[in-house]
Amino acid sequence: MADRRPLVLVDGRLARRRRTGIATYIAHLARALEEASPSDLRVEWMFGPPGLPRRGWHTSLGNLLLDSLWLHVWVPLTAWRRRAAAVHAPMNWAPWWSPCPTVVTVQDLCWEQLPEAYPTGFRRYATLLARRSTCRARVVVAVSRATADEVERLYRVPGRRLRVVPIGVEPDGGPPAGAQLPREPFVLAVGELEPRKRVRALVEGHRRYWEAAPPDPPPCRLVVAGAGGSEEEAVRRAAGPGCELLGFVSDEELRRLYRRATLLVYPSACEGFGLPVAEAMAHGCPALVARTAALVEVGGDPALVIDDPSVEGIARALDEALADREALALRGEAARRRAARFGWAAAAAGTLAAYREAIA
Repeated sequence: MADRRPLVLVDGRLARRRRTGIATYIAHLARALEEASPSDLRVEWMFGPPGLPRRGWHTSLGNLLLDSLWLHVWVPLTAWRRRAAAVHAPMNWAPWWSPCPTVVTVQDLCWEQLPEAYPTGFRRYATLLARRSTCRARVVVAVSRATADEVERLYRVPGRRLRVVPIGVEPDGGPPAGAQLPREPFVLAVGELEPRKRVRALVEGHRRYWEAAPPDPPPCRLVVAGAGGSEEEAVRRAAGPGCELLGFVSDEELRRLYRRATLLVYPSACEGFGLPVAEAMAHGCPALVARTAALVEVGGDPALVIDDPSVEGIARALDEALADREALALRGEAARRRAARFGWAAAAAGTLAAYREAIA
């Protein structure tokens, strides 16, 4: 017997590209929606062909062409052929046209908030697509209240079409709270090595902290988990004593780092949510974050804040945060409790509610 439930097609192709936060988001959301198993909807993911390996401008152009053909031709044609009830674009940009209502999830609008960090061509392309996608979507999902406010302010999307559905995080599968192993003397940074993440400033700030730190308690090393981005070589040149660059790590290794680190440092200039902050908190690791709306929203009271993101300011913030390790441990437990609100089951429920609203 044919399944007559309304069909929602979800574009998951970016999960087949680089190992980034959006790939993690898509993979976990797909699993959470499958586990939710809604009785009134069919949800199917479209992953499409993998991207070309990054080898320079020619492969970047090739990936842009592939992405455009996939998003603006193949996805809407498939929706038309399958008689889909809705299409969900989980990364800022929906198809240019669609035979059915669309739901678009806005992860961030950093090219609008931090234009100097992006090439002019990309910024114009992103603005055109994001503005059209959010203005035409039946429902716009934002991953934080800060991001929803930016969508409403910049693109004039009415609040009645905006829904805040925070990204979920996996709970710590390690030892129960209170029984975990002691934290090790290192601070952790996670993410791509691109300008808006301020990893180079963090590496240089850590060098100053390392050189000036007293011997008791022992100064904390800096461990950077991440690679790629236009500042990768600059970060490698800036790395000095006490700094270890791991490159990309597996999910299991990242969880192990969260459990061991004394502090997560996330000085990014712009984020829509800040997934590493929530992930670290879920593992009882306190966070030191830049004062941006989304990071302060996610980190809440347990998070420490960098008011001056300069090299000197980061060095000073590290020194102040790491002076009292016992107080940091208490913040870590408070962070674990706060992170419990960011669950994938809740993210799936909010996403399904957006689908139902769009179809209705």
